[in-house]
Amino acid sequence: MAHVPGLLILYTYPEAEPGEQIVMIDKHIAEVPSRIWEEGRPPKVRVWDAEFNVAGWIKVSGATGDASLMVRHEDEAGEHVCLVDRTTISGDGSNLMSGLIRMRFTGNVSKVQVLLRLSDPGMRFQVDELFVQRRGNALRRQDKLISNY
Repeated sequence: MAHVPGLLILYTYPEAEPGEQIVMIDKHIAEVPSRIWEEGRPPKVRVWDAEFNVAGWIKVSGATGDASLMVRHEDEAGEHVCLVDRTTISGDGSNLMSGLIRMRFTGNVSKVQVLLRLSDPGMRFQVDELFVQRRGNALRRQDKLISNY
């Protein structure tokens, strides 16, 4: 499935009423360089798992609603999405969104991306800092993907 920036997607969330679908909008934040997700890959292994710490300071304004920080990757088995963190935006402000995710890779990996899923098209966002770090590794300067400081 090809990703289209700003794509409207219908999801059914546990807190939704039966049969209710909630419209969410995916916004691309950053590509994760292969040096981060390939590190520690066992040689000559077709399927492997890796855990990552993901954290970002994200300012949201313009509307209220739900926001989810996600990591999406595409490999030979298809497209996969991991939820990092979810929050409810009740007004303009900064949000620290973070979490530990486990990703399973199969064969060749074509891309790994960080995205923000928003519930209202009126929501505007700015990412002040974004880190993706393989669990167990010391934090390095190159693990910071976005820095506005």
